[in-house]
Amino acid sequence: MSGQLDDQENSSGENGPIQVRILEEGYTAALLVPEEVSAFPSLKQVYLAIENSGVKYGINDGALERIIQEPVKGKAVIFAKGKLPTEGGGSRLIWHENSGAEPSTRDITREVVEPGREPCLFLHVKEGQQILSKLPATGGEAGINVFGETINLPGDDIPLPAGEGTSLSKDGLTLLADRSGLATWTGDKVSVVDIQHIEGNVNGLTGDIKINGSVHIEKDVLSGSRVEALGDIFIGGNVEDADVYSRRGSVVVRNGILGQGRARILAGRNVVAGFVQDATVGAKLNVEVDRYMINSAITAGHYITATSNEGIVRGGTIFAEKRIEVRNAGSESRIATEMKVGYTAPHNISRARYQLRHDQRHNRMELAYVQKRLAFLKLLRERMGELTDDKEKQLVSLEEQESVLLGQYREHSTKDTELEGKSEVADEDLYEAETIRIHDTIYSKVSLAIGDATLEMNKERHNLIFFRAGDNLAFGPLRQALAEQA
Repeated sequence: MSGQLDDQENSSGENGPIQVRILEEGYTAALLVPEEVSAFPSLKQVYLAIENSGVKYGINDGALERIIQEPVKGKAVIFAKGKLPTEGGGSRLIWHENSGAEPSTRDITREVVEPGREPCLFLHVKEGQQILSKLPATGGEAGINVFGETINLPGDDIPLPAGEGTSLSKDGLTLLADRSGLATWTGDKVSVVDIQHIEGNVNGLTGDIKINGSVHIEKDVLSGSRVEALGDIFIGGNVEDADVYSRRGSVVVRNGILGQGRARILAGRNVVAGFVQDATVGAKLNVEVDRYMINSAITAGHYITATSNEGIVRGGTIFAEKRIEVRNAGSESRIATEMKVGYTAPHNISRARYQLRHDQRHNRMELAYVQKRLAFLKLLRERMGELTDDKEKQLVSLEEQESVLLGQYREHSTKDTELEGKSEVADEDLYEAETIRIHDTIYSKVSLAIGDATLEMNKERHNLIFFRAGDNLAFGPLRQALAEQA
């Protein structure tokens, strides 16, 4: 610890010709004898000043004697040091991955504490089953300041997010299911919801699936099928060139999506999949992929993440409003790949334009989907001469939806024109740059953009973070950036 004083340090009151100064948030004390004092104080006066200041711990008597033997004026001399506390570790949250013969767990603490992040977590449970456990925060080693006060810095506690259909164990360290169903993390709570179960595949024989709640499809969603649910959709196998749409919940595909260029997966919250290939995927919150994203168009309102296993994005375009984080981008064969991140809106008019862009993207996504379904039903009626009553009702409903969405499209265009006329050039300090993070390798022919700042890689690089620097896209070492952020 330094004996130098700065503007941040506090001083006690004066004790005659001696000042006792408390430094470093109470863990150091120093004596200062002003230069204008004619007679240097005695050892007795020094101890009296210390007693009056309240300092009682960590006093170095030898240092005090040296102060008297070698009088120094106008300079603070440390005479007492406390013991710094050691900060405890924060609590950890452990998610129970499955209920099979070999259950596994995953530490989800980082996903929970990161601002703006909602974990994409789902678990089929039976009554009484463990869902989430907490490793308690540790207390660390207590410290003592120079006033003799004990100081503890316990680690941050994370409360278990008990929601509907759950309860805490007696020791308060485990979240249990009060009923059978699907345990999901929604908002800031873990709840167990009722879920409809469909054995086998969804295909032409089963017909389209439309459910007001949540649904678990045991196997695959095959070509030409449509699954729509108000809540969560859990698919135990693959999705082929099919349409899967969760209005208010998430879509979880245990294996992956093999879209053949025609699959469309949309979710009101998150999309989680083992892999995505030749498909269109959109989520209002996050998209999390375990292995790879190949030749796909993927959009997320918050994050796109692929950091486990291969964690590859190759071909196609992925766009996230806040951040993209993958292990590898592009390929050695220089396949064109686009990665785009939005930016935190500037103030005033620019903020309104930012929100408008978000609304326009959502409108286009829904309109394209509705028009695709309309075109299919009209073609079916043309070839068959007439539709079944159920299909005819679907056609009428889709035409109504198209009319509403086209009206919204026109309103957005008008508003965009108005804002264009009012907009001003924003200074760089109005932008809060978001990031693209590459944990392993990024290859050439990968195009990156954050807002309207763009960059195309011209050679292979490793372990990088890309960020907005004024009007340009800059990059630096990812490990260093993460270390500074920690």
